[in-house]
Amino acid sequence: MLSIPLRTSQEFLLTLVFLFCFVFSSISTTNNSLYTVSISTSNTAPYCSFFSNRAPSPQPGLTNCTWFQENSCCRENEVRHIFSQVRPLIGSSAECSQFLNILMCYVCSPWQYRFYRSERLHVCLSYCDRMYTACATALMKGIPVSELYANGREFCLSRRFEISDVHNSSSCFSDDYGSSISLKERKKQMKINNRNASSTNIERPNLIKLFLVICLAAMLSFILC
Repeated sequence: MLSIPLRTSQEFLLTLVFLFCFVFSSISTTNNSLYTVSISTSNTAPYCSFFSNRAPSPQPGLTNCTWFQENSCCRENEVRHIFSQVRPLIGSSAECSQFLNILMCYVCSPWQYRFYRSERLHVCLSYCDRMYTACATALMKGIPVSELYANGREFCLSRRFEISDVHNSSSCFSDDYGSSISLKERKKQMKINNRNASSTNIERPNLIKLFLVICLAAMLSFILC
């Protein structure tokens, strides 16, 4: 039987360990880079796509859409001008008026770059349906909304909105962007996500370093044998 010298066997095993460590290190580094890019992309800084992509800023003087006072895309004179051009629905209930007001306040949302794209407002179908139900008895051109339009989709399309069938997606407007409570929850969730991202960024490199130390120790033991 052909025997392999002990020294040659050790060198062969050492080479295998070295190659394994090198491949693992390369894959881990690549994955970590992709992960970092993904985190930075998801945390895009808000900008105002309705107002030539300017940055949102605190607007404590807002008298409408006041839930955006801390960080707003619109200014008081702009929101006054926009609302002055909106004709209220005759006979609309308080709930209907609230839906319409929240919807028009999209111009103040610092998240508008997600749902105001290509100069069109993208509205979630679920919001259109609930707004349609709330405004069913209100009059447009002397005719109830429920008689003019069969459902929320038709109602929103008549306003020249783009409709998204995804329920409350981040790419379409819904209550999530029009409620002060939702905004506070969103800020809280963003802080949690940022902390988790930071924690993950710290833990992953440490695991890689630990594995590389083990690899180096294994190679050292082979060399000393």
